[in-house]
Amino acid sequence: AGFVLESGLVPGKLDDVWGHIHPMNFKFWKAVAQVSKVEGENSLLGQYTLAFADHTVKTVRVTEMSERIPNKRSLGFEFISSEPPLGYSSRMDQITLSQVTHSTNGKSMVYVEYSSDFSNDAGMDAVQDSKYKKVDFLNDLAKFTAENCPQ
Repeated sequence: AGFVLESGLVPGKLDDVWGHIHPMNFKFWKAVAQVSKVEGENSLLGQYTLAFADHTVKTVRVTEMSERIPNKRSLGFEFISSEPPLGYSSRMDQITLSQVTHSTNGKSMVYVEYSSDFSNDAGMDAVQDSKYKKVDFLNDLAKFTAENCPQ
């Protein structure tokens, strides 16, 4: 099994940054061309189809969403299908946001963790690819929040 976790700081207040994560539209992420909610399916939190700029299409099911803990928000989802097919049988992702309570420059910052837990049949190439995509995700999110979230 493989596990990848990338983390970073992005400018903004927790609820503003969360407002760009939890709708699952990923408008800030350059790798994503389009996202649509799957209509007619009956999972509690919804399924989404993510069309990526590299022409892969992945369907994910949201498995958890939490705003329970003050200063923390989280979103979990599992991969349901992919075109072209994935080279492994399962993957669970989690994005966790935490408000930074002290910054040296006095600006609001959010600590973001994005992790993936792969099934035992995932190869190192899939795990490494996921790592690089998470770095791009964090860079794109930080650039977007710097321009679109009050600090």
